[in-house]
Amino acid sequence: MSPIGSPFDDLSDTWRFALLGGLASIPFTAYGYWQTGSEMSFAPVFFGAILAGFVAKRKTGTARGVGVRTGLVGGLPGLWVAADILSATSGLAGPSWFVASGFVLALGAALLVVLLSAGIAALVGKVGASVGGGLAGSTGPRRPPAASS
Repeated sequence: MSPIGSPFDDLSDTWRFALLGGLASIPFTAYGYWQTGSEMSFAPVFFGAILAGFVAKRKTGTARGVGVRTGLVGGLPGLWVAADILSATSGLAGPSWFVASGFVLALGAALLVVLLSAGIAALVGKVGASVGGGLAGSTGPRRPPAASS
């Protein structure tokens, strides 16, 4: 008999909060890309990371590690940009060596776009989580002020 539980029970708190912020930002990131057709905005990732950093700081006392993970999850729509690049190779015509080399170049461009997109999303997530953690304030015990002489 298997226990009934949430699939998120085995996740660490860091991943739970990162998924909260990242999954909350994906629809807005995807919608922004769909509206423009070519531009990727990471503003929703920033706000999702603020949310994740705020909640993580309130619940665990630290927002460390949440931002990069939130950025990576929230930046997943960047894969659509790579898919668009690869789909453009279907229109290539000419000799087979030309089509093959065009596909290899497009594959390299798609890989570069994915790496850059993930890096930028992780950086934006880290900054957002820092802002969210700062907004949450300190949840630890307050130190008494130093006595002045």
